[in-house]
Amino acid sequence: MKSFVAVLRGPDHIFEFANAAHRESFGDRGIIGRARADVFAELNSQGFAEAPDRAFRTGQTVFLRDKSARFDINPEGKPAQRRLDISYEPMRNAAGEVTGLYVQGRDVTEISGHPLEARVVVGGLETLSDGELLTLLLYHGTLDADSEDRATQLLQRFGSLGGVLAASIPSLNQIVPSGQSSASRSVPSSVAIHLKIAREIGRRILFKKVASRPLLSDSRLLRTYLKALLGTEPRERFVVLFLDASQRLIACETLGEGTLTHAPVYSREVVRRALELSAASLILVHNHPSGETRPSDEDIATTAQIERAAAILDIRVLDHLIVAGDTIVSLAEEELLFPPRRFGARRRH
Repeated sequence: MKSFVAVLRGPDHIFEFANAAHRESFGDRGIIGRARADVFAELNSQGFAEAPDRAFRTGQTVFLRDKSARFDINPEGKPAQRRLDISYEPMRNAAGEVTGLYVQGRDVTEISGHPLEARVVVGGLETLSDGELLTLLLYHGTLDADSEDRATQLLQRFGSLGGVLAASIPSLNQIVPSGQSSASRSVPSSVAIHLKIAREIGRRILFKKVASRPLLSDSRLLRTYLKALLGTEPRERFVVLFLDASQRLIACETLGEGTLTHAPVYSREVVRRALELSAASLILVHNHPSGETRPSDEDIATTAQIERAAAILDIRVLDHLIVAGDTIVSLAEEELLFPPRRFGARRRH
């Protein structure tokens, strides 16, 4: 499927460039040097005028997905009904000012469903493998035939479906599949956002389940949530769970982000935030992307420092949990809190 591309300059969106696919899609209208609103006057009342204006004004990329358009393609003025995917990405000068828009899109009028959809209708999404599920998710984000190739490369690079969903948008943009299709040399930002949305929906559903009950009553659910939150993160994150007097979750916040082996966190920031939230107790959490399950000396020292600072204000640190892939280690169970105490289950899992 060919992508049409154009460059628009200035707040009036003057055409500076359009590729051959653009001419094939919309006809050769002598567009160079003319304003978008004049070239496609018939589209101004169909919702196509606001999107480029908003992208230029806000500096944010604007997407139109599966947008219906009725316009004249040929000189005879024969009307045509089409469905389009279009993105308007701001272009900036050296001073950071928006000077134009990079427009890219596809005609998706003739696109049909993916073959995997038939299996889903009959047996449900649970019948799909991780690779097939990712393929279908990518297909609905791109409508490209090379979604399987993209899915294979993503799984190879990030190791698992969870790793793909946890990957940063820039990392997803850099994927270069083994296939030679020029359309598949990266995962577009719009598709990367599609993947991040899928992960965030799952995270929020789990969070609401965790927040609906006292954490001490269901430590298994808490651990499931923490594995989903941190188990596939490529870098260390230090997360604090703030609890009320009934040990219900008030908030789950990241207070430190770092490298593969270190995420700096400051006890004064943890305690300050606990006071702001009126938290009665805390659970500290951080991940080991390396998969190392043993608490480091620094982990133990950081825990003790936060415990001492919190104790002055009568705030308890219930546990410090380390997420190492599918394993969670409790410093309370290892009797590494001061004074030692236990939280949750007694076994690693």
